[in-house]
Amino acid sequence: MKTQPYICRVHIENFRNFHSADFSLGEKQVLIGENAVGKSNLLYALQLILDPTLSEKDRMLEESDFWDGIENPMDNGHYILIEIYLANFEDNKNLLAQLADASVMVEGKETLKISYKFFKKDATKPDYSYIIYKGNDESRAFTYEDRKMLNIRVIKAIRDVEAEMKSSRTSPLTQIIKQKYSVSKSVLLEISKALDEKGADTLQIGQVNDLENRLQRLLNDMVSFSADEFSISLKTMNIDATKLLYALRPLINSRETGNTSLGINNILYVALILLLIEDDTIKTFLSGDLYRELIKQDHEHLLERSYEKSASSDDYALNLAALQDATLYDGLYAFFSDFVPTANGITILAVEEPESHLHPIYQRLLYRHIMNKTNTSVIITTHSTHISSVAPITSLVHLITTKDGTEVKTTAGIDLSEDDYADLTRYIDVKRGELYTAKGIIFVEGISEEYLVPSFSKAKGYDLDRLGVVICNINSTNFEPYCRFVGALGIPYVIITDGDYYHIVDEKKHFGDIEDANHVGKGFDGIDRIYRMYQGSVDPEYIHLNNEEKRKYFETFGTYIGEYTLEVDIFKKATGPDRDVLCSIFNQLTNGGQVQKNNFSAELSSGRYNKCLSKIESTYSGIGKGRFAQRLATHISASIIPEYISNAIDAIVAKVR
Repeated sequence: MKTQPYICRVHIENFRNFHSADFSLGEKQVLIGENAVGKSNLLYALQLILDPTLSEKDRMLEESDFWDGIENPMDNGHYILIEIYLANFEDNKNLLAQLADASVMVEGKETLKISYKFFKKDATKPDYSYIIYKGNDESRAFTYEDRKMLNIRVIKAIRDVEAEMKSSRTSPLTQIIKQKYSVSKSVLLEISKALDEKGADTLQIGQVNDLENRLQRLLNDMVSFSADEFSISLKTMNIDATKLLYALRPLINSRETGNTSLGINNILYVALILLLIEDDTIKTFLSGDLYRELIKQDHEHLLERSYEKSASSDDYALNLAALQDATLYDGLYAFFSDFVPTANGITILAVEEPESHLHPIYQRLLYRHIMNKTNTSVIITTHSTHISSVAPITSLVHLITTKDGTEVKTTAGIDLSEDDYADLTRYIDVKRGELYTAKGIIFVEGISEEYLVPSFSKAKGYDLDRLGVVICNINSTNFEPYCRFVGALGIPYVIITDGDYYHIVDEKKHFGDIEDANHVGKGFDGIDRIYRMYQGSVDPEYIHLNNEEKRKYFETFGTYIGEYTLEVDIFKKATGPDRDVLCSIFNQLTNGGQVQKNNFSAELSSGRYNKCLSKIESTYSGIGKGRFAQRLATHISASIIPEYISNAIDAIVAKVR
């Protein structure tokens, strides 16, 4: 499947939420962010350049369209500038021919650049005007003819799908028929007469059957998740030969769209739009006359290997299975490009909040199809974690409100290893994308921290939910890809990790003991791990620091390191009343008898904290660290919070505030 041209970079100055924003994009993008942060305004910035449905009046902006931080912008001669750059256009002959004069070089690479500028033409007069131009030359206008070849289609969040489907002017079904199929007038007259005589309303012609099959196949490929599949048919509401095709209406499981759910109508509408804008260079349907004409030019026998004759007509249908052969696909694409060139341009699809009226499963299935199975450039805005959680992690565009206007952070250029990419993808899918709603993140390595850190915060007087701080348990100590990912999204974070004291025995690290002055060769694995993570940024004087100084040093990186494991650090910090609570919880949870309970209390009092942890983890007690932490979370006092965790909580609260 050939990939389509897409917007690879956007630059905006002084427009609505955006004071100055410059960011990269990929082929498929998901816009996330708070309400009123500017997601719709970002789409409108693109529409000002590319949307053929906007009028000249729509493109003439007003003073209210300037960024709020500028005082009297039109009196002071400020301007609004929107620039877009395109990538992946090299193989599109139509686009290259139409927009050759939009070509510019950026960092030694050719790209297409189109700009919108709203400005005061004459400094001595108050009147403002706008220009839309190609390349760097303001005299090369980007016109309506150019938009036929490169445009954007926006499906609004608040949309009346049923009304649009019923209107022959706005229906994507009608537009598909007009743009992608041709039926001779004589055939339509013949069918019109037959329909009138029979009182029928279905059109048994190859073009309509092909469209029915394509639509049914696409709809079920998008969202069918059970044994029941959608059945699609097309009926005409008019038997006048001149209006026969343009009066088609879709039926889902024999019901008109007015009698189906809003959610299903939305899915059908998106499916029709996808069919309308998809690359149709390779035809799914050929009339007999066209097939016989083309086969004379087909010296490689591509058509014979790819098309099957209909049993009931003289038409030919594309065998989709044949296209699994990449060589055959490329051959067909080149063949049709030469002998049946399409005049259709490139449409970038933008969908605002596709989750409207959709069950969460449908949201995820619809989104996965759009992002993974279409070759169309797509931009989606969403508040749904059901959608964002299945978004490729390189497809996210995060809009953040700042004092200097909306800041835009993207993951399009993030560099991750294959394993790290897979780990992040699985994590975010399972967690349903809660990272994306966060104002701040606390990364932790295990379930105990996930239970206890919110309670620690509450004991310190902080409500993490109200602050928008999310605890992310990564179930490992491999923090680096997670930090790089949320850093690319511009979300502040801290890391809390165990110190994991060790000493050397037979040249190997020996864990589990409490630090002893008699140990020769000792250290903290947590410090070692974090050093490796930040090695390229660490000050050369680091090697002269002692362990406590190293911990304090890494706090400047947002990383907070304990001494031992979390539980041992808690035991070590606990006061007398806290120890009573710890013993009480152990006694409630253990399967052991009184002797084990007494031993736990004695070892806690004598400072043998590693022995206490061993009892919690033992199969004999049947407790486990997670269960113990879950119960302890309801009995937290400020005095039991280890200092490094307290510092981490203070740090993330300061960042989000």
